[in-house]
Amino acid sequence: MLAAALLAWAVITPGMRGPDEPNHVAVAVDLFETGAYPPPGTAPFPASVRASYPWFGFPGAAEVFSSAGPVGALPDDAPTLRDLRDENPTADAAMTNQITQHPPLYYLALAGAIHAFGLADVPVTQAILALRLVTAAMLLPIPALIATTCRRLRLPPAAILAASFIPAAWIQFAHINVLVGNGALLALTCTLALALMVRVVTGDLTVRTGVALGFALAAALWTKGYALALLPLAIFVYLWRWRADRARIWPPMLAGAAVAALGLVWYVGALLVHGSLQPTAGPPKVIVFAWEPLLTWIGVFARDLSGSMWMNLGWLETPIRPAALHIAASLIALALAAYGAWRLRDRPAVIVLLVGAILLTVLIFAVGSARHWLWNGTIRAAQGRYLHGAVLAVAVMIAAGLPRARWIAVAAPSAAALSVLAGAVFGVRHFWEDASLSYVVAAWPAGGIVLVLAVMLLIGGIIVGTVAASRLPPSGSRSRTVDDIARDGAATARSG
Repeated sequence: MLAAALLAWAVITPGMRGPDEPNHVAVAVDLFETGAYPPPGTAPFPASVRASYPWFGFPGAAEVFSSAGPVGALPDDAPTLRDLRDENPTADAAMTNQITQHPPLYYLALAGAIHAFGLADVPVTQAILALRLVTAAMLLPIPALIATTCRRLRLPPAAILAASFIPAAWIQFAHINVLVGNGALLALTCTLALALMVRVVTGDLTVRTGVALGFALAAALWTKGYALALLPLAIFVYLWRWRADRARIWPPMLAGAAVAALGLVWYVGALLVHGSLQPTAGPPKVIVFAWEPLLTWIGVFARDLSGSMWMNLGWLETPIRPAALHIAASLIALALAAYGAWRLRDRPAVIVLLVGAILLTVLIFAVGSARHWLWNGTIRAAQGRYLHGAVLAVAVMIAAGLPRARWIAVAAPSAAALSVLAGAVFGVRHFWEDASLSYVVAAWPAGGIVLVLAVMLLIGGIIVGTVAASRLPPSGSRSRTVDDIARDGAATARSG
């Protein structure tokens, strides 16, 4: 189901029509062409990327907010990235690319894909579609990681299956993360790290898990700075187990810490060279603290964060109207997550871990947003996509609060499919001048094949999910965890 949603959005969304997508493409292409990763604020927009804009109906990153409307008929016979290197386009010629303030792991992966698949020598439309599909592939393990974590916490089988459909049903999650951008890799690595932390806090103190957690943390840190929110949580889970397992705690904790420390190299270097964990170009911002504007910022930040959470497409140009609808959706999601956290009250460490993954991430981008507001009175960074790294925490807490009934699982596949279809219909009508699928697929090489595959996967997801739900064991049955096994072993030893 998630693959279906991602494939559909890969062709429904015109090229370059996601937040900073041309910037991300530019970094990957420049890294492929030159092997360089320039300091923040000095990276160029390669001519090959800027010259590709007409084949996507994109006006330019500097003009998208004022002149980007529905895309009309596009030119045929798109040139290759290599052919476009000698062009001299005016679009975005005066812009520098701030994206290299982020670590390079995602862009190294895309530059490797350009080299491995020869994407510099195919039509540029085909190259961008291929980069989107490479990005989409990064998200595919997430439902399985959510289901495995729910099983680890002994949630009912119906809740486990329903939770695994949440990423597909979350329209903004699939739409934004299939576009070229480092959010997809961050979502994968953070989800993997959180799943491993749940294993640790529920009793898995093997060195293998500790090393795996270290690699997941290092990869997340080399993707985006929001992964810094995971470091105190990783320390917390081992300290929590230290109370009862002091003899076994040190090998996995030290091994994991040694590997995770590799992820801090980028940030130590940024501090030493630029004096900031995430440096920006230009002179330092002079910020004057004042309560009145800060209190105003809180309301604006909360409104914009909610508005970009569910279905704010493109460069966040379609917040749900009226605002009461997305505010109600956000409050319902918060209530479900809070109730799920209460249902997990017998596992306080798990609650701290899941809630902390959300709150610490919000804290990081909220501080940056507040500073920017105090600096010049404009809102920034209030975007729901920054919480996609905590998708596992959101899904698990919502699942924990669901009714323990089989009908929840039976309804989940169809509900997710309806969400995917509703988002797709809205996307076609918003992005394209002629709201027809034939018009959409004509813009992409193999667009028709991708869309047919998406439909087949959607139907397959409904059938397989519904059949699996109908065969679930009775509600209330739970999987055994390491804690259960340990308790059973202790009881056996005492009886012996």
